[in-house]
This record gives sequence, structure tokens and C-alpha cells, in this order.
Amino acid sequence: MSDTLQRIKARREAALASKQTEAERRAEAVRRRAEAAAPLFAALKDVEGELVKVSVLQQIWPESFHNRDDRARVLVESLCGDPGQPCGVRLHVPGGYKRFEVEMLDDGSLTYVSARETVGGRPHVATYNERDQWLDAFYGAMASLLEV
Repeated sequence: MSDTLQRIKARREAALASKQTEAERRAEAVRRRAEAAAPLFAALKDVEGELVKVSVLQQIWPESFHNRDDRARVLVESLCGDPGQPCGVRLHVPGGYKRFEVEMLDDGSLTYVSARETVGGRPHVATYNERDQWLDAFYGAMASLLEV
């Protein structure tokens, strides 16, 4: 085999190995983020059947609040991240949304994000290094929304 063909073959193999490594790295990041968010989903599951304050429902859906489910599960707008392994949740709140999500930084460390998103406004973002602080923010948000 000529030197040129060997170099071409080596580059192709290196590119293939690089793609496999990148795919493995992405899968590991998804797994770590989902694992870190597990306590959030456990807490959400604990409150999904609790009643939402009527005043909150009126503020979120002024025209149709009486036709909505009045349990906390109605507040879940979407899950964040990979559909099979979510790493966060986006909730309906009066005036917009509240997002709780685990993100991975470039250095591989995890950070916990709580963001208040309003329609037409800039989001207010709080980041936490500790999961417990992030979960406390979730508990506080739910305390203001639920009849507990």
C-alpha cells in the first residue's frame, strides 16, 4: 500500500475513533445530568397530586383556569434535556415559566440552574454549585404555587 493511501486510511480511522469518543462523552454527560436531577424528579413526583392555588391558576390561564386540572402536574410545561433521560423541568408560573435544570460546564463539572423566564423579558438566572440549595429554590417555588 502506498504511503498516501496509508495516511488517508489513518486519518479516516482517527476521525471514526474521534466520533465514537465524542458520542460516548455526550452519552456520559446526559447520564450524569439525569442522575444529578433525580432528586428534583422525586420531589416533583411527591407533589404532583397536590392542589394548586386557585389564584395561581387564574394568573396563569385567566380565560380557562376553571377547565384545567387543579393538581400540580398541570404546572409542568416540559422536561429539559434528553427525552429518555431528562435533566430538568420547565414549569408554568404566573407571568411566565420557572426552569430547574442541571447543566454541565466545559470543565465537566455540574451546575444547578434555576431560571425565571418571562414573556418578552430577559430571564433571571440563579446558578448553584450545591444540589441542596437548588432543591431549596424548587421547594420555595412550589410553596408559593401549591395549597400546602
